[in-house]
Amino acid sequence: MSCLPLIVGYGGINAGGRSIFDLSHQRMVFDDINLEQQNEVLQSLGHLMGTTDGETILNKSLIRTIDNDFFNEHNFRSPELPTLAGGQLPSGFNPATTYNARQHPRGLAMTIFGLSDAVKSLGLEWEEILKIIPRQKISCVSGCAVAQADKFGMGGMFQAPLAKSRVTSKHMAMSLGEGSADFGHSYVLGSMGSTGNYTGACATFQYNLKLGISMIQSGESLISIVGAAESGIVPEIYEAFSATRGLAEDKNLLKLQKQLGEDFDKPNHRKICRPFGENIGMILGESAQFVVLMQDSLALELGLNIHGAALSSHIHSDGYKKSISGPGAGNYLTVGKTFNEIKKHFSPDALNKTFFHAHGTSTPQNRESESHIISSISKAFNIDALPVTAIKSYLGHSLAAAGGDQMISTLGSWKNNLIPGITSTPELAENVHQENVEFLLQNKKFDEGDFDFAILNAKGFGGNNGTALVSSPFKTMKMLESKYSKKDIQTYLVKKRKIDDQLDQHKNAILQGDIKSRYMFGEDVIDGMNDFEIETDKITNKLNKEIFNLNSTLPYKDYL
Repeated sequence: MSCLPLIVGYGGINAGGRSIFDLSHQRMVFDDINLEQQNEVLQSLGHLMGTTDGETILNKSLIRTIDNDFFNEHNFRSPELPTLAGGQLPSGFNPATTYNARQHPRGLAMTIFGLSDAVKSLGLEWEEILKIIPRQKISCVSGCAVAQADKFGMGGMFQAPLAKSRVTSKHMAMSLGEGSADFGHSYVLGSMGSTGNYTGACATFQYNLKLGISMIQSGESLISIVGAAESGIVPEIYEAFSATRGLAEDKNLLKLQKQLGEDFDKPNHRKICRPFGENIGMILGESAQFVVLMQDSLALELGLNIHGAALSSHIHSDGYKKSISGPGAGNYLTVGKTFNEIKKHFSPDALNKTFFHAHGTSTPQNRESESHIISSISKAFNIDALPVTAIKSYLGHSLAAAGGDQMISTLGSWKNNLIPGITSTPELAENVHQENVEFLLQNKKFDEGDFDFAILNAKGFGGNNGTALVSSPFKTMKMLESKYSKKDIQTYLVKKRKIDDQLDQHKNAILQGDIKSRYMFGEDVIDGMNDFEIETDKITNKLNKEIFNLNSTLPYKDYL
């Protein structure tokens, strides 16, 4: 029997703050949430940033001018860059201070913090999870697109001699692209299931999601934690994107502000990223985002919150193309397949209950190419007016983690009935294809049940295209009610009340200033040579009697 990969938890950190309890999403739509929610956002960010001043908190989160000392702290040099704008983590917050970090690259420190919050969001202590679920049935798939590039990772390994420093024993190990998953298994989860990173440039999160979904559906994993972490605010990465002419530069921003009749005395970094409008290029951001996927039967048994379901993630390359960094044809296939899934498996009308997270990098090339993909396919499927947003306008481009930002925003939208609009874009550019599409230039409020599905689209260097499909908690429960009996659902709802009580306590702790990360370095380490009893069908940990089955998974009996 098939199973539904349910989203039962999520956490992370980006320029908007913590993702747990939708705090990052609420920061993006701050003006349209109620006073209580605004106070919670300010409280959470205040603890991260070390201030209670509301104006400072709002001004020093989301895309803005990068802090003066940022490059000195994390890199060997503080260069003259073409722009000093970025989607930096909230000012003053360093995730490495939330645990006993020792010269960890910033992306890995963000992983520890984000994964810790994802675990906290379950409402069930992780140690209890480990008592119920075999550790070899828990997988973690996460990574980055451009390695750990600051001075504690690959940047340090390559630049140490030039900086009259030295290469350390940590540099190589901490530079690995799958380091985010490695740190997750080793220091947060203690899991022993599948691991890795399905690198797909700026579509990496969608790629990892595809792998996580398949592991849940195949039964290889009962839990699959999927994510990506990227800290791309590094001088060399800024310089590289500038060389491609894809980076928004301050001199061009001033020209654009003047052209549009805006104040042009100084660059308005808050509005430097303008997807689908008159724009000048992308801007980089930092993010680490994780979702916890679980087999549906297990989630119901445990009474965990159901935030939605990760239904699919399609991947296609571009075929022959002119430029390795330019867009190609593959994204038409990934988007088209996703639309067709909704129409075929649900109903043609379901497409009119779907909203779309565009890649939306804010480059002149993207606004034309991606809008054509969205518009032409919407027209082919007879969609009335597909709502489209692009949250890089708030957070910047977090590269591998950009799809994770889309996912977190999507789940927050369903909790708050509010889709973030592209508020940095005053109006659409002339070459943006608009037929059968509604580009949201303002936040969009809606009622429960208005939007059953969300589509998360990503386009990456090299022809890496990924498009994921997610169902709302409302729609997901309707799907579960079709499979399970009324008694099963009622039993689940009773168990869920206990989980909700636990989550209320976790939320209160966060609002009171709990920023400690789960970090299990050196704890409960298994020494295979001494602790394992090995048999032909199993391996037993003699310390706690934990059994690791060696069941055969080869599907080739018809050939033998």
